[in-house]
Amino acid sequence: MARETPVGMIGLGLMGSALSARLIDAGVGVIGFDVDAAKTDGLRASGAEFAAFAADVAARCRVIVIAVYDAAEVKGLLPDLANATLPPLVICTTTCAPGEITAIAEFAARSRLAFIEAPISGTSAEVRAGTATALVAGDPDIIAAAAATLDILCPQRINVGAIGNASRTKLAINLILQNNRAALAEGIAFAEALGLDGGAFLATARQSAAYSAVMDSKGPKMLARDFSPQSHIAQTLKDAELILQEAGRHGLPLPLTSVQTELLRRAIALEGPDSDSAAIIEAIRAGRRRDEDHS
Repeated sequence: MARETPVGMIGLGLMGSALSARLIDAGVGVIGFDVDAAKTDGLRASGAEFAAFAADVAARCRVIVIAVYDAAEVKGLLPDLANATLPPLVICTTTCAPGEITAIAEFAARSRLAFIEAPISGTSAEVRAGTATALVAGDPDIIAAAAATLDILCPQRINVGAIGNASRTKLAINLILQNNRAALAEGIAFAEALGLDGGAFLATARQSAAYSAVMDSKGPKMLARDFSPQSHIAQTLKDAELILQEAGRHGLPLPLTSVQTELLRRAIALEGPDSDSAAIIEAIRAGRRRDEDHS
């Protein structure tokens, strides 16, 4: 597929905008659509075009990337895409429950839509830098047909097999990542409570056996109370609830994730749903302030 052929981008939030920027930098035209017209503003100066409806994107693009909030939004888009004269190849980056993405893929197959799932492990900043990892699942021939686009979107990617496996893998990875983030927040709050300098502590922790990459991406934001979003904490909570839902279906208790999910809810109440996921530290700091107020 020629690189000058425009790629459709449906969903222009943090992730969709970062993916669009990678395409534009590679010389690929982007035709974008979002139900929130205000989200087109950030890409206008870069030369992207915008459509009034998802169906218009399907009429003009042979490959469409979906980067919307949840499975319900994906389901709502597919009929418009399937009704195109030449149904496009669809790359779905939205994190869904395995059963949801399987049902979506079955609908796509009945509707003559070539469909693969490719949720992305990484923040929008990591996507923009090309260091995030796409977890790709679906028919090998369809994945091969999408390779030129995937090469631009996510140079790092792993094929995890059949539809549903990417969502399973992404949720399990997110479980570890979210609990690492919560542990980092608790460690920083603990170090601060002990009177340590937060920056010096983080530098030491990054050289210790406790090191994880979340220290690089979220540690400085936690210290600076910089919650400008690289990833929205509401999306983090959505994925945490999906993880608990799937664990419940399999009869598996997840005590750490259950506590971490409650911390996310508290952080959203304090900092708002559009804050960065690093804001989880405020739920811990606020607990200390409450204890001090009652002492």
